[in-house]
Amino acid sequence: MSTSYTPASHKPDKLLTGFISVRVPELKHIYSSIQASTSTKEVNGKFGRPSNSGLQTDHIGDTLRFLNAVDLVESPSGDILDTVERINDRRFEGLPFEARLLYHCNQQDGRQRHFADVHRALLDEGGRTVDADRDSLRTILKRETDYDFSWTDEKIDMWVTLCEQIGVISETEDGIVLSPCRALMHDALVLAPISSGEDPEYTEAPVEDIEASPALNWIDENLFTVYAARSGTRRVHPSVADVLRNLADDEVISLSAPGDAQNEVELPPEDLNEDSRGNRRDVTHLSLRSSPAETAYQYPLDQQITRQ
Repeated sequence: MSTSYTPASHKPDKLLTGFISVRVPELKHIYSSIQASTSTKEVNGKFGRPSNSGLQTDHIGDTLRFLNAVDLVESPSGDILDTVERINDRRFEGLPFEARLLYHCNQQDGRQRHFADVHRALLDEGGRTVDADRDSLRTILKRETDYDFSWTDEKIDMWVTLCEQIGVISETEDGIVLSPCRALMHDALVLAPISSGEDPEYTEAPVEDIEASPALNWIDENLFTVYAARSGTRRVHPSVADVLRNLADDEVISLSAPGDAQNEVELPPEDLNEDSRGNRRDVTHLSLRSSPAETAYQYPLDQQITRQ
């Protein structure tokens, strides 16, 4: 089997954010259950919801179509509601489902690129959080993106829910926090190329002497937005810099900038009132250790299970 990325066949035209009933737990469980070419009838039998009128399976069809839309599965028969099998599962073997799903969502083009563009638009606001009010979010998206569809509450809700369950953001009473969870940040750094010219590869930590610029550039282009600016020296967005500092405080990563190193990225200070060139930290290299076996380093769905 190929380890290259292969787009799925017979993909639905429906917008990713149009799958308003799709949730990460079902995506994860149904994807995990598909080990070979599988009849959709078998999937329905495992995950259908009993009712007085028989098994309810509409949610399964939507889940399979979404997995097909982001190139995680396709149908050998050409009908995703008949048979289904995984594709691209040899690429980045061992990568947790949440990071894999996010990567696949970010590989889409055309109108489906809107899914990735939401995160970039929100970070372009400059702060660590944005107002969670859907009218406020819609104003940002209408201003920062250019698509031939309406940013309805349902589309925005779908994006927020999915990205919160993946660990890209979190929604609180104070707004949407734009910092990725530590598990996603750690896996992103493990996956990213360690230097210019290298290919991404999911390996076991520790990983030593990672060149910060190509690694963060790859994450910015393929997983989630990293940078606050796009010209000159690349400055890490405060919401991402916070997580890098958390990992450094926990001694999970070490950040360095040898005197003769080039291609640095800048980390803003924790207090953004003091954010000036002289107060930013230059980083050119980082080393990554294994993720601690702590709740703080789990994905959101795993954290929920741990706390039960």
